[in-house]
Amino acid sequence: MTPFRVVLVNPPPFQVLEPEYDRPPFGRVGLAYLAGYLRRYEGFRIEIVDAKLERLSFDETVRRALAANPDLVGLGAFTCEMKPAAYVAKLIKARRPGVTTVIGGVHVTAIPEHTLREFPQFDIGVHGEGEVTFHELCDALRSGAAASSLTATPGLVLRTDAGIVVAPSRERIADQDTIPFPAWDMLPRGDQYIVMTQRGCPFNCLFCMNPNGRTARPRSIENVMEELRLILDRYQPKDIRFGDELFSVNMDRTHELLDAMIAAGVQKHVTWTAQTHVRFVDRAILSKMKEAGARRIGLGIETGDAEVLKATGKGSTPEMILKAGAAAKEANVPIETYFVLGHPNETLKSMKKTIDLAVRLNPDTPIFGIMVPFPGTEVGRLAAAGEAGYRLRSTNWDDYDKQIGGALEFANLSRHQIERLQVWAYVKVFVWNGRYLDFVKFCWRYRREGFVLAKKIVVRRSDKLAHGRPAGAEDIAASVGPDRQEIIAATKEWQDWQRADLTRLKKLRPGHTNVVFVDIQRKRPDTAAAGAGQTT
Repeated sequence: MTPFRVVLVNPPPFQVLEPEYDRPPFGRVGLAYLAGYLRRYEGFRIEIVDAKLERLSFDETVRRALAANPDLVGLGAFTCEMKPAAYVAKLIKARRPGVTTVIGGVHVTAIPEHTLREFPQFDIGVHGEGEVTFHELCDALRSGAAASSLTATPGLVLRTDAGIVVAPSRERIADQDTIPFPAWDMLPRGDQYIVMTQRGCPFNCLFCMNPNGRTARPRSIENVMEELRLILDRYQPKDIRFGDELFSVNMDRTHELLDAMIAAGVQKHVTWTAQTHVRFVDRAILSKMKEAGARRIGLGIETGDAEVLKATGKGSTPEMILKAGAAAKEANVPIETYFVLGHPNETLKSMKKTIDLAVRLNPDTPIFGIMVPFPGTEVGRLAAAGEAGYRLRSTNWDDYDKQIGGALEFANLSRHQIERLQVWAYVKVFVWNGRYLDFVKFCWRYRREGFVLAKKIVVRRSDKLAHGRPAGAEDIAASVGPDRQEIIAATKEWQDWQRADLTRLKKLRPGHTNVVFVDIQRKRPDTAAAGAGQTT
């Protein structure tokens, strides 16, 4: 039988605004995972075209994809990448109408029906975790099945004579060790490689969709180390980026992984970065991270206002944040911190608290973003409903960028005021701490983003709220969000981890029981009731 030819595409950007993401030193891990999973089965010929990694234009991307004479082209996209992905699909359809185009990723997972309705360039969508669904789709098409007949296949969004059909969600893969390693050999060698040691995050932040679920699904230490050894031996990268939502969410497991990395001498060959939560770091684990080769740890701070932290479901306090920052400095681990301006009903006073906390924390690299109402998040639903001090000004997905986007208006402050606060936050963190040279280096590193932001401030868009709601707001209001039972189960698991940490602390310091338990389960606003019972 002739092999079924599949080409997976990471589309190029329309313009390079954020080089770290528009021209990254790493390949798209989601596509590499799909290719690695699909090639374990016979009957498929697979190629990956990563336009961002390879610095390809749209025309070069399409020519490369069509040179493989594909039966199917699969594209992955975050929300702000949807229009470039649709443009690639449009060009492919224009030159080769018979090719099946498939879209996957977090955006189509949040609003599956709307995505196919908005973008006729896509024949099929894959929502949720993609490996098993994508294989079943390709296998069915290879066997001659019509796409419209696959409505019973979990995880698909299909066009049928009766309209667009969204199949039920697929169960996530529980045993992560059963997933083959990403097919990095199908991509050009990069300076950096992404390694996922687990999928999922137990927190329920208002602004995050978290398509990997509210339960962390870890790989075994042995499986992670096998992949690390393979990457180091075969590709000799300069850096590893651990792509976990929360790298150290299970601190005992993290200690085991770091011990294994140190024993294997990983730190002699490569540096690495990871992101985690202030709850899951202390001096001991940060010191071990440093010993294992960490060059930077990212911490999601979000806000410096205690009440806002509680309302957003972050599961932290300003005191925890400052304690984590102090521990990082003691361990000599540089930190990159992420702040968001524009939380629900946020005021100028609370935003100033965020900036003041950032000055006290004095991170090596502060990142200040403005709230984005991503589909599938509670903030997205609130914004679409015109509640919590939000007004959705755009469903142009190009506007859905945390640094330089502009999808939201705010009741308590104009968009222009918040953008000025964003600039002031950077100035204050560096200047108030006497870090003038660091400030110059930071501005040079992010000069493209800074130019776009400065242009927006000088040539200001109208601060007036748009009349009515933009097209598509209803779909965002009803977009897929977390399942209530999943949140409860994740909360229990998270609290079990906390109890294990408490036991560990007691062994280290007898009599020490002053550990604050933060309940990450919160009351959901009535406006979110429509999302209850839906899953990511």
